[in-house]
Amino acid sequence: MILLRSHQLKPKASLEDIFAEDDVLGLLDVAPLKPRSVPVDLVSNQFGDIVAFFEQHGRAPQNSYSADMSEKLLARRLQAIRTDPDQCRALSGQDIHGLLAGIEVVGSVAEKHEQYHAKDVAAEAVNASTVDTSELVTSLDDIFADDDLGLLDFDAPDIFSMQHVPREKKALPDEIAQRQPCPDFARFAPLFETVKTGLQGGAFSLVRYRNEHGFQVGDFFILNGVMGYVHSAGARLDQYERYNARLHLVFDNGTELHMLYQSLTQGLIRDKEGRKVMLGDKLLLPNDAPIPSGFVYVLATKSTDPILMPFKQHLYKIGFTEGAVEERIKHAEIDKTFLQAPVRIITTFQCFNMNTHKLETLVHGFLAKQRLDITLKGVDGTSYAPREWFHTPLATILEVIHHILDGTISHYRMDNTTGKIVAKKTTEGA
Repeated sequence: MILLRSHQLKPKASLEDIFAEDDVLGLLDVAPLKPRSVPVDLVSNQFGDIVAFFEQHGRAPQNSYSADMSEKLLARRLQAIRTDPDQCRALSGQDIHGLLAGIEVVGSVAEKHEQYHAKDVAAEAVNASTVDTSELVTSLDDIFADDDLGLLDFDAPDIFSMQHVPREKKALPDEIAQRQPCPDFARFAPLFETVKTGLQGGAFSLVRYRNEHGFQVGDFFILNGVMGYVHSAGARLDQYERYNARLHLVFDNGTELHMLYQSLTQGLIRDKEGRKVMLGDKLLLPNDAPIPSGFVYVLATKSTDPILMPFKQHLYKIGFTEGAVEERIKHAEIDKTFLQAPVRIITTFQCFNMNTHKLETLVHGFLAKQRLDITLKGVDGTSYAPREWFHTPLATILEVIHHILDGTISHYRMDNTTGKIVAKKTTEGA
């Protein structure tokens, strides 16, 4: 037999009993609701700023070129409020100066600032309040012009103003930019006649120009259908990696041009009919018109550099120039070619109808063993090796030049032991 133990059921607690019990954890402590804050009237605050501006300056803010950014913003806000009838009615109580109607109330503020033009502003306000702005938008320009918040105002230059960016300069070809009439073309005319006669008779020939052909003073070419003559070449330009120098070119149409070597060669390559005249070993010497080719000069240095003292007794520079030697050495004190020191002219030779650059090369080659082989430090701190200075007696240098000019240099050689020129031994009777 199973005995069931009966349990006495406790009466259920009511809500009052539950809330009447001690709230140890403070669960029923609820803070009273805070009253809602009055919503901020943004438009009213903005209009208050506009009223303050008027009272300070005696005029409404203007969206003019000379106005600063803050005034422009106030002007746009005022214009936006004027075009909204609801906002005008809501702000009528604050409009003590008639800003919304565009008419100022004459008072103490207006009397102090007589420059404010009420009629212009009134007309602007009336027009703005009677026109639906949506009807005025017909293009992108209208949209950009209706910038109430001034998002498109830039005090700094806009992004389309190029600053601190070098403009690309498209250089014109030398022959177009600097070609001019040759004042003494009569001296060169016989040369062109000789070349044309030689081409017709087969003594000379034309070849399509290629880089390996190169150019020297005395060469002829055909560029854009015009025959040209390389009269002279200036000093090599060191800023170029490959050889480049300013050439004096004379053309058979009576013009001349000072053109860069690289510009000439590139122009001939681009020209499908560009040709070089192959003269062989023939030297053109018009009897009635000797053409000055330039000057070969010999200089001595006045440098006091201690490194040069052991060589100074027989130290000479050999070079050539198309113009006057005095002009060439004018800035010797800052030119590494002249050891960055004053120089003294020993002698000069004026050459006619010959390649002076080739003459200089022959002299340098003949005296190669006597070339000054040292390294000097320039005034800018960089090191350099002089290439046109030779440590040899002056008599030897003059003798080499004379033998080259009279065409007998092939009969002599340099004795590197004595530093003198000696005649080559003949093989007759050997």
